[in-house]
Amino acid sequence: MRKTARVLISVLLCAMLCAGAAQASSYAYDSGYGETSVYYCSTGQLTNIYLAADAINGITLGGGQRFSFNDTVGPRSAEKGYVRAVNGRGAKVRGGGVSQVATTLLLAVEDFGWMNVEDYMAYGDKFTGGYVYDTSKAVVTDYEHGHDLAFTNCYPGQVVIYAWVSDDALHVTVSPSSSSGSSGYSYSGVLANGVTPMPGEYGQRQNVNLAASLINGCQLRYGDRFSFNGIVGPRTKAAGFVDATNGRGVKVTGGGVAQVASTVYLAVKQLDSITVDPVKTYGDRFTGGYVADSADAIVTDYNAGTDFSFTYYGVRTLLISLYEQNGMLWCTLTEIN
Repeated sequence: MRKTARVLISVLLCAMLCAGAAQASSYAYDSGYGETSVYYCSTGQLTNIYLAADAINGITLGGGQRFSFNDTVGPRSAEKGYVRAVNGRGAKVRGGGVSQVATTLLLAVEDFGWMNVEDYMAYGDKFTGGYVYDTSKAVVTDYEHGHDLAFTNCYPGQVVIYAWVSDDALHVTVSPSSSSGSSGYSYSGVLANGVTPMPGEYGQRQNVNLAASLINGCQLRYGDRFSFNGIVGPRTKAAGFVDATNGRGVKVTGGGVAQVASTVYLAVKQLDSITVDPVKTYGDRFTGGYVADSADAIVTDYNAGTDFSFTYYGVRTLLISLYEQNGMLWCTLTEIN
């Protein structure tokens, strides 16, 4: 009975909010925006923030649909790539830093104004994170103990959530799906996709997820050069990478990262507006199996200076998106205005 009553109350509140907002003729349908600093975040916190932001990035909600942060992000487990880091009250836990993503999302949701936010737990006086001034907005999320951030979409149509890290800040927008996206640009079409199966080895998955999260959201304008090594950086344990098998069957720190380069390569080689620099491939030594042709199995090695790079010559801005979906790693290249 209590659960049924709670659902009915939530629906009624949502209907009242929608009705009231619809009557306000001056209400703007602009994006809601949230931003928090990641300048002082540790490497572990950044790893967890990237993973959680990537999980909510691109989520679309229909009218009346409920969003649950815990359901979307899932358990903060080692298998999913989460590491131990300091959380919002100064304790070191696996997934520490993830709640900053929920807090930034809450700021965007409240700025948008069309969401019925359910009660949530805040850090309050125990908050030591420093990424938000109002500690009542410092959301606590804990998958195992059921501390969640949840809300219902009361906007009369679909909305989309975008999350990305740039300029030492975590950014989240909540927008009507027909309006501008995560960078204030409007989308004009997907140009190409590359896809490879996610690896089964735990270490490889962690390295793939970390490298993909660093590249996800990269934007290139006319004449810009993409450097895999420049974006992903050194594959060290301090940067969050772990020992795993690489594309020729050798266990190294960062093993599996080259799969991300191969997935991007599968997409970019389809475009006439991109000139790819000479690449090194595994060739006959390739044992990874994530591409059918070993000529597509790109080798990258930060220490040896073996890079995967290309230059973009398109008219509009190119957005590179990397994400996991249904056990596959996707690279989507999109034109944005």
